[in-house]
Amino acid sequence: MANNLRLSELFDVAGRWVAITGAASGIGHMLARGCAVNGANTILIDVNFEALLSVKSELQNLSPSSKTVVIHGDLSSEDGIKEIVEKVKSTQSSLDALIHCAAVRYMNEVTYVPGDALDKLEAATLSAPYQGWEHTFRLNVLAPYFLTAGLIKLLGASAAKGEGRGCVILFSSPASVHNHQFVPCYQTSKAAVDHLVRIMAAEFADYYSKTQKTFFDPQAYHSTVRVNAMSPGIVPSGMTPSDGKSNLSLAAETPAGRAGNEEDMVGSALWLISKAGAFMDGKVVRMDGGRLLILKGVTSNSD
Repeated sequence: MANNLRLSELFDVAGRWVAITGAASGIGHMLARGCAVNGANTILIDVNFEALLSVKSELQNLSPSSKTVVIHGDLSSEDGIKEIVEKVKSTQSSLDALIHCAAVRYMNEVTYVPGDALDKLEAATLSAPYQGWEHTFRLNVLAPYFLTAGLIKLLGASAAKGEGRGCVILFSSPASVHNHQFVPCYQTSKAAVDHLVRIMAAEFADYYSKTQKTFFDPQAYHSTVRVNAMSPGIVPSGMTPSDGKSNLSLAAETPAGRAGNEEDMVGSALWLISKAGAFMDGKVVRMDGGRLLILKGVTSNSD
């Protein structure tokens, strides 16, 4: 009957525990909804407590049988990360997926236009705030690293069960590989995320390959904590509001002719955290509606 090839088998996440940072808004909110309606239990992590409670109520209405845990905390500091790690550990002995959606983007206050005077170039370059650089890297890079490190035992316990469990998803961006815009804090942090994915995936694979019977034991692959990243294009969120001032207005220029939506985000995430994506490891998945195909100054499109 080949039941193993059915969608219900390949993409099944029912009963799994999925922790999502930035779950109170944007893509994190989309993924929380997608996991819940497909029977997964969710751990919602965000700095906005009121919004968290609202999302929890929404998920309980969408899927009464799914469990929801709310963790209020700030991932932009070392102490905040440690506190969140302990809260997750106090509720779970294993964790099937960890999705890092929390992020921030600082825009330069001054824009340089080619042909402007040198003093305008200086002002535009310096308008990337120093504190903004620090905050961006704390939240976009350090938080995924240290939160994953703090929860690695829980992820490993799940990974040992196989079928794609023990999955980590970071969030990259097409901005990590193009210089079409000058948003250096954000662009550089996402370039760091791309390489962090490869570094962490290799580290975890090295550990598991040495603890299995042989390197080529098929179970070695099934029980590895996998680390991948989703790299969405233009998707409505707090960083791309529909106010006419954000990148959202550029979505119509992409080959897809539109912005990314909830189905796009949820479909990709369910693939990566389920049995269907169990062979994916160390990759940055560009699901950007073809945005990188049309940008000037594209430096890489290999992932």
